[in-house]
Amino acid sequence: MKIADYYAKAGEQAVALMRVHAAYYKAHRPEHKSDASVERSWELTDEGLKLMELKAKMKSYEHKLSAIRTLLEVASNESRNNY
Repeated sequence: MKIADYYAKAGEQAVALMRVHAAYYKAHRPEHKSDASVERSWELTDEGLKLMELKAKMKSYEHKLSAIRTLLEVASNESRNNY
């Protein structure tokens, strides 16, 4: 349950940072020649780094939750003698 809670909290933080990202994009797009250039400059900000970190953590949580789900399914099948 803790992993699901961590995942939910990380998701909430990511949403807040995505709002900041949208505002950054709107404010800085005229200064750059391409969208990729704006993205690279965003990734250099503290908020951009935090968002990338949160996305990596969320991916890790997703993998852990998937592994737990698989283990529970296997244990359930073993308890019913369904191999």
